[in-house]
Amino acid sequence: MTSTATLTRPQTELLQRRAAHRQMRARLIEKPHPEDATVGTPYYDEELDVAQSPAHHKTVQKLGELLDRVAAWEGLQSLGDNPVWYWDADEDCQRILYPDYALTDAENLGSVTAKSLLLAIEVVTTTHRRKEEKDTIKMRNWNELNAVPEFLLLYPEPDDPRGLIAYRYNKDQVAYENLPLGPRRRFVSQAIDGLVIEELAPDARSVGRKLRVFYRGEEVRDADAADRLALQQSQAREAADRRALQEAQAREAADRRALQEAQAREAAEHHAAAAEQRAREEAQARMAAEQQTQRALALLEKAGIKLD
Repeated sequence: MTSTATLTRPQTELLQRRAAHRQMRARLIEKPHPEDATVGTPYYDEELDVAQSPAHHKTVQKLGELLDRVAAWEGLQSLGDNPVWYWDADEDCQRILYPDYALTDAENLGSVTAKSLLLAIEVVTTTHRRKEEKDTIKMRNWNELNAVPEFLLLYPEPDDPRGLIAYRYNKDQVAYENLPLGPRRRFVSQAIDGLVIEELAPDARSVGRKLRVFYRGEEVRDADAADRLALQQSQAREAADRRALQEAQAREAADRRALQEAQAREAAEHHAAAAEQRAREEAQARMAAEQQTQRALALLEKAGIKLD
């Protein structure tokens, strides 16, 4: 076993951070949120007296709608500007914070703590410097301190070249690691199996829509898009049914024509056979008449009667 005397200063500091983190998490407990914790205007920062931009509001709304579906499929619960207990190291106590959106496996949202969060998302307000610093620095630090497994920052304005910034908690280092999103600009969650969040191409962005969400390989669509897709699929099925009916009717008509043609050929063949039979009978009748005439002439000739 290595003694603390042989540890380097960074190793000692890391051990101290781990110990402090374990102590902090032990002190953060579930307890009912204050009654006034849910009183106020959603997505309004009362501390800084800042309202959110339309892009911020619509982004949280639309992204939340998609992730709510993932939460339902995964048996999780979603939080949208709901109170959450965090540990505040500066004040050395737990306090209420309001992530823009989060997913949790907690059963009771009335006393939820950051320890139960799996993913927290902060949509950055870029129109107010102090609010932007709070979103990008303070909220990141609070989530890191409370070991929230994954934390995302999203710049919501469609024309802002900045998009998604992703962090994952490294337990060994007791700190967040910035995750490279790669050329496809994709965040692949480890905390929520099957969840992928991808930035849209710049020309595909609109107010409130800067990301796509995938779950287990399938794109998750909002209600309007889902309704449009369902309508398109219904119309495609109806068109396919119509084509199938038309093809069945065409085959039925072709079968009728083939039957009629077969019946006509059979009738023609029967008529030809009957005509041939009549011709044979007429020929036989003529031959019989001729034979009868020949016999009559022979009898007359035998009797000495000559006909001129």
